[in-house]
Amino acid sequence: MKLVKSLQFKYLLIIFFAVLLIPFSMPIISTIVTLPLMAIDDQKKSDAYDGFEKLEKEWHSEAKKLQGASDEQIKQQLATLHNKYDDSHIFWVDKNGKTRDKFSYKKNLPEQWTASFTVQYMKDHYNSDPFTVVAFLGNNLSDGFMVIEVKRSLVEPLLQKHMSRFGYVYIYVLVLFLLVFILISWLFFRKIHKRLLRLSNAMQNKSEFGIPQTIAISKMDEIGQLEDSFNQMITELEQSRLREQKEETLRKDLIANLSHDLRTPLTAIRAQLSLLKEEVMTAKGSNALASIDEKIDYVSKLIDNLFSYTLLSAKKYPFHPEKTEMTRFLRKIAASWYPVFEEKDFEIDIDIQTEAISWEIDPQWMERIIENLLQNVIRHASDGKYIGFFLKDGQLLIKDHGTGFQEKSEHQGAGIGLTIVNVMINEMGLQWTIDSSNDGTTISIYSPLS
Repeated sequence: MKLVKSLQFKYLLIIFFAVLLIPFSMPIISTIVTLPLMAIDDQKKSDAYDGFEKLEKEWHSEAKKLQGASDEQIKQQLATLHNKYDDSHIFWVDKNGKTRDKFSYKKNLPEQWTASFTVQYMKDHYNSDPFTVVAFLGNNLSDGFMVIEVKRSLVEPLLQKHMSRFGYVYIYVLVLFLLVFILISWLFFRKIHKRLLRLSNAMQNKSEFGIPQTIAISKMDEIGQLEDSFNQMITELEQSRLREQKEETLRKDLIANLSHDLRTPLTAIRAQLSLLKEEVMTAKGSNALASIDEKIDYVSKLIDNLFSYTLLSAKKYPFHPEKTEMTRFLRKIAASWYPVFEEKDFEIDIDIQTEAISWEIDPQWMERIIENLLQNVIRHASDGKYIGFFLKDGQLLIKDHGTGFQEKSEHQGAGIGLTIVNVMINEMGLQWTIDSSNDGTTISIYSPLS
């Protein structure tokens, strides 16, 4: 059953019938051509002209009957034969070589026949058109002869006359079969092409989740099996997407709930630490409390980043882009962070160009990006004791002299801060690069439209 539905089997079947028609077409064509001609020939059998051989035999038979006949008898008999063989040309020559009675003969004949003219006449009319029969009167060759000339088209059998055209008819029919075969093959492959094109269009016509739509299976041949496999793949992708969607929802809910649940005890711990600072009098205790406070601050920032990333992933983080003048905006941020780095004994290098430049950004998002990057320098590149904050040639550059991203730091986290930076930069249509080595890291942020 599968073999019958196979496209290969169907096309081989087309080729088989095309090849099979070639040997069978000969008898079919000959039958179609000859049957009407045979019927016409059967009707002509009652006519006087029924082939060259019959006319020649009858003419010789009539000539023998005229042995010893008088000139008048010969004339009358030839007149009778002329009536029988209409459209013929008849004349006779007597024993003295003189041309006698002519019936419908328009050509010039000599009054007296010579041996040389007789030979030339026989030579000119041998196997020619008109068909010519010369018969001696009676059995005596010296008694003269009679001649009949008939157009070959009148004597030639209709079937024989038209069979010479059979070869051309056969060629025409073969060409017709070839054209029909080409047409059927073209229709066959055109249908295959349309089905493949429909499958290709279905692959490109994707939903908002990037998954194509299923298509209706036309026939269960090779292409139908491909369509069925395509539909199964789409079904599996849909199921996988639904599973991922459920897992993503659970993960986001877990992070949101965890962030909320952790913030409350952290706030209480921080409040209690502020009370302990007043009670602890020793330097060692103060250092321990400062370390605890720093760890609490780190965990608080981490929770805040997790919550922010959850909102960004769900497209629920407030986003309000506007045209922002970057020179003034970055100077304000640099001024707010200057005391922080100064307190930690960083070498501070700030250079912001004087030419005004504007980016289409969300100021709060941009401030969050710079905050994450500067905090990253404090946590992971504090050994370098250097921070560079530049706006040159339309690019924001943040540099440090730390050990680079290749080295592990004691404050190494899950990288959620840089993940948030990447998401926000992409959402605002900005671009960024990180150039990191053992001598430090340079982060460049720029707008491709500026």
